[in-house]
Amino acid sequence: MPARDRPFVLFPSMGEYPVYDDGVYDAFDVPDQRLHAYREAISASVPGKVALDIGTGRDALWAVHAARAGARHVFAVEQQPEAAGQARRAITEAGVADRVTVVQGASTDIDLPRPAQVCISEIVGNIASAEGVIVALADARRRLCATDCVWIPYRIQTWVAAIDLSPALAAQDYALATESLPYLEQIFTSVGHPFDLRLCLGGPVDKLRVSSAAAVESIVFDHRRASPPPDALSVAELTVAATGAWMTGLLLWTRIAVTAHAAELDTLTSDTRGWAPIYVPLPLDGVRVRPGENLTVTFRRTTSDDDLHPDYRLTVGGTSAADLGSMTWQSPHHGRGFRRSALYRHLFPRP
Repeated sequence: MPARDRPFVLFPSMGEYPVYDDGVYDAFDVPDQRLHAYREAISASVPGKVALDIGTGRDALWAVHAARAGARHVFAVEQQPEAAGQARRAITEAGVADRVTVVQGASTDIDLPRPAQVCISEIVGNIASAEGVIVALADARRRLCATDCVWIPYRIQTWVAAIDLSPALAAQDYALATESLPYLEQIFTSVGHPFDLRLCLGGPVDKLRVSSAAAVESIVFDHRRASPPPDALSVAELTVAATGAWMTGLLLWTRIAVTAHAAELDTLTSDTRGWAPIYVPLPLDGVRVRPGENLTVTFRRTTSDDDLHPDYRLTVGGTSAADLGSMTWQSPHHGRGFRRSALYRHLFPRP
């Protein structure tokens, strides 16, 4: 369905796959809280220093701003050849080509002539770690950056809460956004087959929450700390707050502290178009949850078969409601299973 025709709409999580186009890049140019936070952090950190921008994108936004803010030189790294070419044109048009070098390739495969003193990246996913940021920045720290490098962003987190989508589900008022179908096909093509990919939920989703929220990932980039581990396990406790509520799934979303002292961007409630929450589906008819009930969420992150992106496994259980039991959601980066749950069978009916 067209997104405008439904209060809530599903679309694939795209940032962790090579499906960027002008529509995606245009959203990054919007002057929202994200853009202002990054510009302020860069302006305060780069004067007189060598900067590294990992994943510079079509418009080389942060590389151009770093050069204008007084960076001695900026190395702008972009893996996709077409985007790298567009970035070179953007840098020339901005008049900073003498201080910015575009390096085409993955940051894990390139070398720099001198170490970077500031590392800027926006390879932050709808689940914070989903775009391979932990592995990529650990490699940059070992090979490309000075020992006292400044990292932008400073911390990224993934938060979780229980939600009730039953009114939309009961009315069959949920569907894939028509606008997202080309991206869906590109993701399936890039992986090599269809699979139960991660789905974002659009609409006034914060109103669907029926529980407290808690962090299941908290990843800090700081030269005074060890690099975050690529594999991790965390347990979060949620408390049901709503009366007479059903739980149809969980919501995962990202919170970003661009610097250690800046106001945190909560992507669920902030004025930003850079990220969208992930919907973790449970049985379509949902389960009854009671006020005050505790829900235990176990979140496991492991490195996928490409040695960069994570696979995820999430289990949720209740402490008092016998009908909740224990339910598991698995989301590998290169998934094999297709139509494994009622939601995916509804969205992808057999021809």
